[in-house]
Amino acid sequence: MGYLAAFGQGFASFFSIWQVCILQISPFFLAFVTGLYFADRPARGANALWRRVILPALCFAVGFSIFYALSSVTGLRIGRILSYNSGVLRLVAGAWILAMCLFIVLRGRVAWIDRLDRPLLLGAASLILGTAFALVYSPCITPALSEILGMTVRPETAVRGGVLALFYSLGIDLGLGVTGVALILLLRRVGAVARNYRHAKDAGGVILGVLAVLNLSGQMTAYKAFVLGFLVA
Repeated sequence: MGYLAAFGQGFASFFSIWQVCILQISPFFLAFVTGLYFADRPARGANALWRRVILPALCFAVGFSIFYALSSVTGLRIGRILSYNSGVLRLVAGAWILAMCLFIVLRGRVAWIDRLDRPLLLGAASLILGTAFALVYSPCITPALSEILGMTVRPETAVRGGVLALFYSLGIDLGLGVTGVALILLLRRVGAVARNYRHAKDAGGVILGVLAVLNLSGQMTAYKAFVLGFLVA
């Protein structure tokens, strides 16, 4: 499998029956970008879309893809370390997701929170959030991913497998980003949403908080079983 093929398979999985598995994270990513965009009075310019949706989504993709790939390479020491400490790392990830939930909900209500709303800080926070999502995500094994993971468990092919996993996850990221931008473009055309943008912001923050609670309470397995029930059905 080539790198572009892995990227294409990841992107295709987002728009196929395997989206049911990606539902572990996709609604919460959409809640995140929605909350960020409506954290301030929505503007229709391309600059606002870039600063409040596309740039955070790109930073999210970097964090998500790197840690998705690193956690896959169990044939290497770094992968084994991440796997061994997965329980602690998921708690830390849940805490950061909760922090981002609070940032979105408190934006516009607490002055010092408002001062944190800067492109550089949002980019860094989004990158860490992508890492957190990668740590809590437990992907379904598609045929393409099965081939990739078959490489990551063997030391002699782990590096190539890790790079393939990176490209595969970038394909998922592209699906998330395209859907996020499309959702924002749709929502900002809805007059009721534009007039009540703070409610849209709060809704995004609360939905993101659901992921934090699921993770911190140890209920992500139950949530995954719930969404996989649609696939079985």
